[in-house]
Amino acid sequence: MSAEPCRADASRPCPYWPHAFRFPDRWWWPVVGGCGVLLLFFYQLGQRDLVSSHEARAAQHAQRMLDTGDWGLPTLFDGQTDFQKPPGYYWMVALVGRLNGGHVSPWVARCPAAASAAVTVWLVYVFLRREGYRCGAFWAAMALATANHFVAIGRTARIDVPLTAAITIALVTFFTTERHFATKSRWSAMKRIIGWVVAALAGGWAVLLKGPVALALLGAVAAMYYLLERRWPPIGLLLVSGAVVSLVALPWFIWANQVTEGEWVRVFVWYHNVARFTGESEALASHPWWYYGPRLTLALLPWSVPLVPLLVWAVRSGVGWHDHVVRFGLIWLVAMVAMLSAAQFKRADYLLPAFPGAAIVLGCTAERWLYTHPSRRAAQWLPVAAVVLVAAGWAIGPILWWVVEPQQAARHAKKPFAAAIRAHAPQPQPILLFRTESHLLTFHLGMPVHTLVEWGALKEWFSAPGEHTVVMPPEYAAAAEQITGRKLVPVVSLAECLAVPPSRPLVCWRTAPTCP
Repeated sequence: MSAEPCRADASRPCPYWPHAFRFPDRWWWPVVGGCGVLLLFFYQLGQRDLVSSHEARAAQHAQRMLDTGDWGLPTLFDGQTDFQKPPGYYWMVALVGRLNGGHVSPWVARCPAAASAAVTVWLVYVFLRREGYRCGAFWAAMALATANHFVAIGRTARIDVPLTAAITIALVTFFTTERHFATKSRWSAMKRIIGWVVAALAGGWAVLLKGPVALALLGAVAAMYYLLERRWPPIGLLLVSGAVVSLVALPWFIWANQVTEGEWVRVFVWYHNVARFTGESEALASHPWWYYGPRLTLALLPWSVPLVPLLVWAVRSGVGWHDHVVRFGLIWLVAMVAMLSAAQFKRADYLLPAFPGAAIVLGCTAERWLYTHPSRRAAQWLPVAAVVLVAAGWAIGPILWWVVEPQQAARHAKKPFAAAIRAHAPQPQPILLFRTESHLLTFHLGMPVHTLVEWGALKEWFSAPGEHTVVMPPEYAAAAEQITGRKLVPVVSLAECLAVPPSRPLVCWRTAPTCP
């Protein structure tokens, strides 16, 4: 099979396929698809409140940046520096918040993720169209846009989808540059350098979003690509791209480590990267090496159903080797899953950067199979299967909008509880959170808030004259009264403010006035 069969095959389509199923070039296909993607990711994006610790932390960091003007270290409302992630995503949220009048709302917190999801889908579509795939580009974009986990995380204020967008920009630029330069199709050395610089800029931004793991994922794909292409990577361009990535990301990392007196490297680089990879931390659960196999299958539904047989066909027919785009998609998918599987600590969200590779493989192999199987029987059942897949894929939107997300909002709601607390202790009165961590509650309480875990610190806090407001689990109330010598009066409980029982009970208490 030739290495460049797509345009030739597309010009002589199988006579048995319905005309509409061959997706002729019409301007309204990308327009309708683009509007559908925007609807999928942005419809009712801000209707529900923040629903997770990740979302609440992002909102706190961005709001504090806007309020204080300090855009350096990610810092929570209680003044604690957050060492879990670099500030890239929080900068994006803060920029959108500035356009929103300096206020970070749930829509503002999620907007960068939703926009990144739409951009990633668009990148996959444009990339495959430029490589000669007509219907394959459409199916790849549709598969990526409607993969259930990609949609769910794309509507959540998490870093993984912006990371996926940055990695997609880097890898698509890298592949396009290297492929066209290798075939000597009017690509000069200067164009090759520009391509590498653009890919490196995207890689540097990915590091500011997630940290060194972004370089590990990009490096794994690039290394496997050159290995299978039987080519040596250009050492000079590797040095240039390394310098560009360093100029983008390294200054902030060095500054953050100096400001925190080495805590940034010890906590973020070592604990949240090295310890997670090796499984040294007892606080982080370890998973078997095969964990991502079933997780990826579930996360890509409904498109993992055709992806598996198409992968088998691509391997058996030789398409996976002779078609350069299919081969690149396979490298993308396999290298990233293998790299992530080597880590002891695993989460389904970490798989998102591999999704565009899976979508490329699915779209390209589907088109190749479509134009190499002139079968009347297949022509009868394949359109039906396509309609079922499309319906199942787009059904994820209404299910999220009207079922899953309202249930999440009801289960994790903290805004009514925060409003009830602030009704008794309005700003600028400080609220103390003792032996409890609820970023959602902290965000809605607003500053000033403080977090304590030691009994001695609580006693010292209560020793100050006047009344104090504290939020803590009810089982600590009796011990707090005995240790501090202050009478605690319950004000409002979390259960009173929710329509469903809370996962952990919390109560707001006020200290009784001290006798003169």
